[in-house]
Amino acid sequence: MPVVQNINSLEDLRVSGFGRPRPRHGLQLLFWFAKNCVHFDNHNNMRVRCDPRRCEFGFHYFSNFEDILPALVYGGRQKYFEVGNLNTEMYPGADDLPLFVTERYNLHNPQSNKDRVIICLDQSYVTATYVSVHTEGDIRGSFDCVHTYRVSPGLIKIIQSSDLDLQMFLDRMGRQREHPSYVLQLQSKSHTDFNFCTFWEVPIIVLFLCILCILVAVKLQK
Repeated sequence: MPVVQNINSLEDLRVSGFGRPRPRHGLQLLFWFAKNCVHFDNHNNMRVRCDPRRCEFGFHYFSNFEDILPALVYGGRQKYFEVGNLNTEMYPGADDLPLFVTERYNLHNPQSNKDRVIICLDQSYVTATYVSVHTEGDIRGSFDCVHTYRVSPGLIKIIQSSDLDLQMFLDRMGRQREHPSYVLQLQSKSHTDFNFCTFWEVPIIVLFLCILCILVAVKLQK
């Protein structure tokens, strides 16, 4: 049975190096997974909000061919599913992932598509969560067992905290400050909403002010 290290805190996650450096997307993927993909019910069980069996968000069956994770009972209810492959030709559902997860993806740069979140699913219950690294072409197989970690439910809850946004999360992980695309889009929209003087309106306003000044001057002379 493989020995998988546990990640129980934000510091553990930072030390693991998962999702770094750029253009890797694992930190954004894990943030999205915790915030949007799972929740805890009244009995403290982690449950999925989506349906991995229907390949939503690019989820698909994970065979554990390299035995990087504990073996499951053959034919049992528990199955492994992975998410994070951003190639929409292979996994069309990945197109529904938020832009802050996919924005650095480059088909010709394997570093931008190597991070994965893997879950053990029992019906709608998530019994275990893992992060791993895809290493296609490596002699050990497609996934790196050395850089595969089990993420504790406690860490998922920490990431789910309303006090932790994406930028704060990335800061805690040691990433350089960067504005997620959706923040940039909001800032751009806000700037557009309040910028009432477009390039063609400025001359008209100037002309109006000149005419007004002339009228005032004529009136004073009278």
